[in-house]
Amino acid sequence: PSFSPLLSLQVTHLVIERPQFFRYKPGDYVYLNIPAIAAYEWHPFTISSAPEQQETLWLHVRSLGQWTNKLYEYFQQPELPSLEP
Repeated sequence: PSFSPLLSLQVTHLVIERPQFFRYKPGDYVYLNIPAIAAYEWHPFTISSAPEQQETLWLHVRSLGQWTNKLYEYFQQPELPSLEP
């Protein structure tokens, strides 16, 4: 996945390559795992991109807890370490 800059109000805007046959409707969500943050934790997030957007999925993640705060802090680093564990 690729990631765009952090947004104001401690919101991380994630842009993820959309799998070829992945279909969704407004209001659907995905479970997200980022091993660099926590290897065995999966968190649900509402998809914020339009279903017609064919190439990417957008997620907007507000920092409200330990995992989401770590995610935001991760992308504040000047040189990002690999997302792989």
